[in-house]
Amino acid sequence: MMAALTIAAGSASASMVYLAHNGNDDVNWLPFCQQFGDFCQSASGAVIGSLLAAALLLIIIILSAFALKRN
Repeated sequence: MMAALTIAAGSASASMVYLAHNGNDDVNWLPFCQQFGDFCQSASGAVIGSLLAAALLLIIIILSAFALKRN
């Protein structure tokens, strides 16, 4: 359950960072990373960190499954 929530949070933040970098012409949202560069760098770093945390959590789950199977 926690792995699913972590991956969902990373995916949601990745979509927001994509929107911040590229904007959306259909609804007339301009990309604001050109104006607020520090925010976009921080948000991109947070996305990378959350996806690394999700990958680490999945590795821990797989290792614990192997340990439980061995016993």
